[in-house]
Amino acid sequence: MATKRNGWLAAVLMVGMAVGCGEGGTSSAPPNASQKAAGQTAETGSSSVAQTQDAANDAIVESGAPGSTSAKSGSQKAYTAGTAISYQGSVTVTVDLDMLNGLGQDAFPNASGQFSVKATGDVVVDGQNGHVNYDVQIEWLTNGVFNDPACGTSATIASGSKWSYSLKIQWAKTDDLNWSISAVADVTGDLVATVTKDGTTWNVTGSVTRHAAVTFTRTNGDYAFTFGIHGQHIVVVTNGLETHTVITTMSALDHIVIEVDGVAFGPYTLAQILWWWGFNCHC
Repeated sequence: MATKRNGWLAAVLMVGMAVGCGEGGTSSAPPNASQKAAGQTAETGSSSVAQTQDAANDAIVESGAPGSTSAKSGSQKAYTAGTAISYQGSVTVTVDLDMLNGLGQDAFPNASGQFSVKATGDVVVDGQNGHVNYDVQIEWLTNGVFNDPACGTSATIASGSKWSYSLKIQWAKTDDLNWSISAVADVTGDLVATVTKDGTTWNVTGSVTRHAAVTFTRTNGDYAFTFGIHGQHIVVVTNGLETHTVITTMSALDHIVIEVDGVAFGPYTLAQILWWWGFNCHC
């Protein structure tokens, strides 16, 4: 599973630029212009699922432990996060991708739109510890727009689009200075999006499978979070004149394979994808 600790990604990106493509494995030649464009279009469309799921997960975790996720931004809420951890069997929240984080900055600078989140599950509590398995339903209340400034693409998810997935939250608390919350989410669903690139509109359809695990902790007053992801996007992109099938498989943070029309490239690190493919990977 790909795993990252807060503050570590920058170092990974710097190291990733120094090593060759697919260290320790086989790889094809760099993608040509057509393959690169197809990869950019596919990823911008499929990454909308990943970014939406992460935002929804944070909203649900935050609903039962105010301050626990907003502290990722460095907000002073980190000092009070987890004072009360109390999850409910039914959670309904609206996520606005134009909202501000704990520092007053745009929490999602390359995304906009609103969607509703409804989560239902059975809560089990044992003292200050517990867990809940949620069935999560997402419905877009407006169009969702996701931009990738690295390659200039823009993906749109239509208002009324719906996704569902499972989310398990576990928590353990000793006192206000020592607690942990873990959230593990699994989604397997269909993707329908439109992506605009260089003035051309592409239809992006396919499936996204994703496993994401996040842990928020406070130990002796010090706050930290870690996350891990792995999954696969299998999508078809077409503009009516040309069609491409793109498969992106992430088995570890530094092991991502991109296949375009049957030709596989990689494995890559996140930094190498940005360098060779020119897009920000949100697997």
